[in-house]
Amino acid sequence: MNRFNLILSRKGLDSSNSNKPSFIWENGALISLPIPSYDIIHYSDLKYLDWSYERIFDDLDISLYCKDEHKNVINQKVTCHCDPDIFSNNKLNSIKDWKACFGQHGIAQIHLHKKNVNVGDIFLFYGWFKKIQLIDGILSYIKESPDQHVIYGYLQIGKKVTDLDEIKKYYWHPHAQVGFAGKKNNALYVASDYLLDTNLPGFGTFMYSPELVLTKEGYSRSKWDLPKVIKGKGMSYHNESSQKDDYFQSAHIGQEYVIKADDEIKDWIIDLVKRYRNND
Repeated sequence: MNRFNLILSRKGLDSSNSNKPSFIWENGALISLPIPSYDIIHYSDLKYLDWSYERIFDDLDISLYCKDEHKNVINQKVTCHCDPDIFSNNKLNSIKDWKACFGQHGIAQIHLHKKNVNVGDIFLFYGWFKKIQLIDGILSYIKESPDQHVIYGYLQIGKKVTDLDEIKKYYWHPHAQVGFAGKKNNALYVASDYLLDTNLPGFGTFMYSPELVLTKEGYSRSKWDLPKVIKGKGMSYHNESSQKDDYFQSAHIGQEYVIKADDEIKDWIIDLVKRYRNND
């Protein structure tokens, strides 16, 4: 039996920093919008296909809020935290030596350290999503589309970097910037070349499928219908009381929930990547 950690990692816009969610493109692509921050990349630097994030934000009437100042920062010239950096279609990936990475620090990183998260373990990234539509050249959210927590990407750890000088070699990543130099427990997780014992890429994003939706149909987004392979296997920040009669109540604290994986979960992850990976 192959044992490893599976980490459900909540990322992208949420109600603490935005009035609107990330979105599901008409073609099914799951586009996780990064949170506002004080990093080196601007929203206006990013794009999906031929659409600039600046235009997308304007069409969808997305307002952003900086936690530090609790004020509206609608101007898309504000910087954002592009992490995890796993998207294959934006400005970042024009960097010659770019590698997919995910960074963590502080209390969240302490949690990952205590759970022995390391090389070989797999992050499944999820966030708040809603479907959009294009009508007469204008993007808009589909009103009747539910707000859901959806798994949008993955990364298997090929290398864990904690040495500051080593982290700086990944100069394009926010956790390599000066602002993180003095932060406690700063770590960078670099993607493996391949997923588990397959020839599938070690990172990527997904196309939408109901199988990737965590939220139970008809319920608020934090109330989940867990995949069968995860049910009953234990998850950090949760306990037996998290499982209610008809839904699983996901925790409101913590960014990463760690699960001890087994062969059943391994096969499930490989199947998801084979069937739903976005190959654009």
